Amino acid sequence: MSDVFHDRQARGWSRTGWLQAHYTFSFGSFNDPTRMGFRALRVINEDIIAGGSGFAEHAHDHFEILTFMLSGELEHRDSAGHLGRLRAGDVQLISSGTGVRHSERNPAADAPTHLFQIWLHGNADELPPRYQLLQEALRPAEGPRLIASAQEQAGVLHLRAPVSVWTVDGASDQRYSHELSSGRYGWLQVLEGVVMAEVDGEPQPLELRGGDGLQLSTVRRVTVAPRTDARWIWFDLA
Repeated sequence: MSDVFHDRQARGWSRTGWLQAHYTFSFGSFNDPTRMGFRALRVINEDIIAGGSGFAEHAHDHFEILTFMLSGELEHRDSAGHLGRLRAGDVQLISSGTGVRHSERNPAADAPTHLFQIWLHGNADELPPRYQLLQEALRPAEGPRLIASAQEQAGVLHLRAPVSVWTVDGASDQRYSHELSSGRYGWLQVLEGVVMAEVDGEPQPLELRGGDGLQLSTVRRVTVAPRTDARWIWFDLA
């Protein structure tokens, strides 16, 4: 089946003293050869980071790394001299390119940080690393909001990958449609809340909750009807 529902309860997971993590695709100690990504998507991790804790300095190259902040704060520091302080609603993009080292830490002593981090295969491996931050990208809006694209434009994160990314902070009394042109692929990732996804060709809508994903290879259109206030991401992929 080329169009696949990815159940949040089937994700890999790990828990340490400071980190709770769920993995849609193989990552770290979670290794499933049937879950190695989809198109440019390689990592979809949901993390809850305890207060005063975080990821020590480590290296990345090649990937475009998006961080979607649901609650709490996160401090970013990298070897290229970039400093960032993310708050709820912000979206960060690290284009790691030829390589960068960075650390990420929850600066609050008592409050956890809740985020989704998503890695995309990049197509600019010979370019130096780049850092971008889009504040308040997750917010109530009139329909889907373009927040990242391969096309450079004001107010949009510039991806080094043939991908467009929309976010929706959807109200329970609205309906939202996402469409794909010929030769493109889609991924619907629910961050929070409950939605019903009406997929062309399917007799019944699918219920998706925070952590669930929907992979679309042959379907050209999906309509999302929130049952509660909800947040999700829509990826248009080559």
